[in-house]
Amino acid sequence: MEPREDEIDLGKYLAILRKEWWKILLFSILVGGVTLFWMMQQPNVYRATATVTPAEEDSRPSHAIGALASLGVSVGAPSRVEDIETLFRSSDLTARVFGKHNLWPALLPDSYDAVTGKPKMSWKEKFLGGNAAGRAPSDWDAIRIAKGSMFVSVQKKSRTITLSFEARSPETSANIVKYYLEEAKSRLQEEAFDRATKNKKFIEDQIGRTVDALTRDRLYAMYGQEVEREMMARNREQFGFRVIDSPRVPDQKIRPSRLRTIVTMTILSLLVACLFFAYRGINRNLPPRQIAGNP
Repeated sequence: MEPREDEIDLGKYLAILRKEWWKILLFSILVGGVTLFWMMQQPNVYRATATVTPAEEDSRPSHAIGALASLGVSVGAPSRVEDIETLFRSSDLTARVFGKHNLWPALLPDSYDAVTGKPKMSWKEKFLGGNAAGRAPSDWDAIRIAKGSMFVSVQKKSRTITLSFEARSPETSANIVKYYLEEAKSRLQEEAFDRATKNKKFIEDQIGRTVDALTRDRLYAMYGQEVEREMMARNREQFGFRVIDSPRVPDQKIRPSRLRTIVTMTILSLLVACLFFAYRGINRNLPPRQIAGNP
């Protein structure tokens, strides 16, 4: 019985690969070398992480909250996981952090000129005739960097929020997470102070207009609640949330994984080279009419 034409003769392929083994090996080594060179140009990236949870004291119920809300006064809701998550993700907080702390030299060590306060012109911009003067980084630049480098995750079951930031320097990543925590706390405090000041002024006006003794007593109680909130916001070390795990300077990079990438690319190139030379060798050995598709 003659062998079927669609049967695969592995011996032919192995013979072709044995004949072209040095080309396959050379191609794999070349790809591995190029990958090694490219990976060595990639900087190390470090990630610092902090974990926070809403402060329990902020969730205390108050009998005056309903009365203040009925008068049209903003009393502010207790700090929740969702509120803190939204605050960390807000563009205003990012602009505040980057505007207050000069982070560009640390985040862009190779492309930022600390003397002029502007990015350096790259070789690509020079070749394309870009503006040598450049421009100072804006809030939009900070927002774009934060979207690619900052990560916020929520564990609703444990009511915790994890904030992390990636940077080339381990110290920079830890410092930026610390700046976010400090500025978030400051913003919550400022909002609490502003809300308490407005509420106290409103209650004082209501007290001056009220003649009923019982209503005045309730207003004085509300005023005392606002004073207490203001004092707590001013004196507490961590207002709005508690830091469970403070940011630490990472001792290991998270990427790039150079060895794994080089091994993966070398193996893939080896497989591709085997398929290429096997296909080319089979086509070369076919009769001309069979290659052309004629019977």
